Amino acid sequence: MKKLLLLLPLFFVLATHAEEETPSKVRRAIEGGLRIVQKGAENYPNNRDCFSCHHQTLPMLAMHDASEAGISIDESLMKDQVQFIRDLFEDRLDSITAGKSLGGRSLTAGYLLWSFELGGMTKDNFSDAFVSYILHQQKEEGNWDVQTNRPPSEESKIHTSYLAIYYMDHFVRGADLEKKVKAAIAKARPWIVTSKTHSQEDFNGKYKALIALDAPAQEIKAARHELLKRQREDGGWSQLPEMESDAYATGQTLHALVDGTPVSERDPAFRMAINRARSYLLRTQKKDGSWFVKSRSKPIQKFFDNGDPHGKDQFISIAATSWATAALAKSGITKIP
Repeated sequence: MKKLLLLLPLFFVLATHAEEETPSKVRRAIEGGLRIVQKGAENYPNNRDCFSCHHQTLPMLAMHDASEAGISIDESLMKDQVQFIRDLFEDRLDSITAGKSLGGRSLTAGYLLWSFELGGMTKDNFSDAFVSYILHQQKEEGNWDVQTNRPPSEESKIHTSYLAIYYMDHFVRGADLEKKVKAAIAKARPWIVTSKTHSQEDFNGKYKALIALDAPAQEIKAARHELLKRQREDGGWSQLPEMESDAYATGQTLHALVDGTPVSERDPAFRMAINRARSYLLRTQKKDGSWFVKSRSKPIQKFFDNGDPHGKDQFISIAATSWATAALAKSGITKIP
């Protein structure tokens, strides 16, 4: 009897990790995450009149990917987010075009253009201004820098540079601007290829940047292998090597892997890694639909309560909930065979 009791904890751990994934369970998880991020995004303009990646871009990503997976979203909220952002910057386009007047600098510009892509916005004078801004902000070494250090979202020069490269290329128009963007991307290429990675944000950013740069297949595969190699036994990824797995790092990495890996290159080991990551996210979701991640960023602004779960950890947690929701939707309602 004593031996049986000693074995029980191990049995329950294995049973929990092997819990069967079903389409209905995945759908409920995505819908639960959506409730959190849509409410957070809707509340945010009532509390702040500034742009944020955690309450605009990333909730929009979750909504976009959920919609692509066939799950109903608040379509009017997507339009409202784009309009809110346009209203914030409409009277500053001249100074932004000149490379001035933008808190958060290149990272803000990249996330903002990402929001426009998610919201279905076409190229116009607004996107021209932010493409020009990013051009002004490129460093002599070829990269784009972060203005403040608020991890995990605001600490990686590599991820910031990926956003700059991808969204300049996506939104550029006009022969003169196209010529400048092409030169900037060519200048960024060697910096990306030789950049040293440490955080998971670095690894994910480098993988996506190599794809955006149309790097040789072997370089992209090597970067993908680095992501897969860093997966933990629990199926998740951590923000830093010394940290535990969490939904922010796991959701972001799962999303990058699924988005960046052609179906023809998804071998059994890849599919197993994806399913283990999905299982991790399903296990760690809270009953209210959110995922909890503890903040490690030193506050530079006075805290305000947006009404989201997890108190003073609500900003990183809503970012994590957005990434987790988007990743589950991106990888499909049905488990990858």
